[in-house]
Amino acid sequence: MPTNTRATKSASRRKKQPSKSSVPLAPGQKRRFQNRLLKWYKEHGRDLPWRRTSDPYHILVSEVMLQQTQVDRVIPKYHEFLERYPSFTELADAPVAEVKQTWYPLGYNIRPERLHSIARETVARYGGQLPNDADELLSFKGIGRYTAGAIRSFAFNEDAPILDTNVIRVLYRVFIAEGDPKGQKSALWELSEALIPRGKGYDFNQAIMDFGATVCTARNPYCLLCPMKTFCKTYPFDGKK
Repeated sequence: MPTNTRATKSASRRKKQPSKSSVPLAPGQKRRFQNRLLKWYKEHGRDLPWRRTSDPYHILVSEVMLQQTQVDRVIPKYHEFLERYPSFTELADAPVAEVKQTWYPLGYNIRPERLHSIARETVARYGGQLPNDADELLSFKGIGRYTAGAIRSFAFNEDAPILDTNVIRVLYRVFIAEGDPKGQKSALWELSEALIPRGKGYDFNQAIMDFGATVCTARNPYCLLCPMKTFCKTYPFDGKK
């Protein structure tokens, strides 16, 4: 899987100390996980259309569409939507009823309404250019912590953490495997951020999502083929975690 070809354009990445996690990691475990995950992604990462761009608008559209919708259903609608509304300006100028009709049949119609609202706010406040600041992104109605992290990571190549269903599953199974993951969101966010290799947030975040979607699946994960099985706290999987 090729890496992001436009990664070098993010010269404004902030320098900071490596993040720490409240989840204890065994010596060398962090590095092994990083190396094995990135190696797996290079060989098995999916070729998806939104991975061929770093346009913040395109990234936002893909992330909103992918909420509670499978990839194979999103791909054709992603192309159709961007052809109809190629930028924030065109989307903001369109009637919301038309946008919802274009969105059909993806469902969850609050999503196109929020996307339309974000477009209008982006045009009004930022001249049609989505900001990369975390607090500014979170100020938009419809952009939560995950979406803000995805935009910063995939559009601006920042080492921003993400935490969706697939990421939660992978991190919980490999590093925690105790208690209810739903009650450990804070620790999982810390872990997600702490594991990102410096300067490789784009590939790492894409990799861990793909890994959860195709290997460490909710049911019947491919544990025998898993590169993490030598230190995964859930291996062998018994169907309970």
